[in-house]
Amino acid sequence: MGEPSAQIRGARLRKAVLDATLARIESVGIGSVRVADVAADAGVHETSIYRRWKTVPRLLLDALLSRVAEEIPLPDTGSLRGDLERFMTDLIRFAETPSGMALIRGTVIGDADPDVDAARREFWLRRLSASEEIIRRGIARGEVASTVDPRLTMLTLGGLVHLHVTQLGEALPPELARDAIALVLGGITPR
Repeated sequence: MGEPSAQIRGARLRKAVLDATLARIESVGIGSVRVADVAADAGVHETSIYRRWKTVPRLLLDALLSRVAEEIPLPDTGSLRGDLERFMTDLIRFAETPSGMALIRGTVIGDADPDVDAARREFWLRRLSASEEIIRRGIARGEVASTVDPRLTMLTLGGLVHLHVTQLGEALPPELARDAIALVLGGITPR
């Protein structure tokens, strides 16, 4: 990209670096992302990256969380079914894109670097914890039995999509969201 520009700062720097980081994750895998490559791709100095993110795992975590929050926002439609349908539709749509597929695959494959593994784990824990809010709101509205485990419910739905992408390697069935939600709702609604 040429000589890094000292003019990129603030939100522009963050966006350029996170976009370059995500492109690297997609092209070489999460365990092979290097700050020098990200800096060159983003047109910034390596020191700018280290100053803001301190470590590669922190950079990876910020990039992954920002992309997923953008692509799969946590819905609040006012109903459990509506929230789950929107969440699953967005997740499946994202998983079917080349970048979504690469990011999902890149965040599950183990790495020898314990810091990268820690960032991967923190990413999944944060994302899972955020998505559990859908079920907690359902419990508060009386749409979900109070004994239901929000984490188990979201692991069931999200894990299904991730298993298709990372292990089965086939197109996601068009009825996956509808059928999975119907299955889960049958088990978590009050009796």
